[in-house]
Order: sequence, then structure tokens, then C-alpha cells
Amino acid sequence: MSKQEQLIEYITSDLVSFIMEDSKIPLNEALQRLYTSQTFAKLNDVETGLYLESPLYVYDIYKTEKEFGHIVQQEI
Repeated sequence: MSKQEQLIEYITSDLVSFIMEDSKIPLNEALQRLYTSQTFAKLNDVETGLYLESPLYVYDIYKTEKEFGHIVQQEI
């Protein structure tokens, strides 16, 4: 596993935990929500560099996406 893949995996784990806690939903639903998001697609695209950011920063992007229906940050 590359360092990039490892960082993505760590962030993904944290994101799922945040989603479960904030939304009070089970693991499978949190995974479904994250995996179908634009944020997750951008996280897995190493060209964006999003995997280098903190899990809380990425989670803020995810929450904004859910609020507005799309990613709002221009730099991604």
C-alpha cells in the first residue's frame, strides 16, 4: 500500500466516524453516504491533494457538499 493510499484510508475511517456520530446512523449507512459523495471521489483523486489535508478539513467539505448539493470550495 502506498503512502497516499494509507492516508486516504485513515481519513476515510475518520470521516465515517464523524458521519456516524453527527448523523446518529449505523456504519453501513455512513459508508454509503460517504462513498457516494463528490468529496470521497475527490479524496481518492491524488491529483487534488485532498488526502494531504486533515480529516476535519475534509469533513467540512463533505458537510458543505451535503448542505448545498455539491462541493463549494474552488481549490478542489
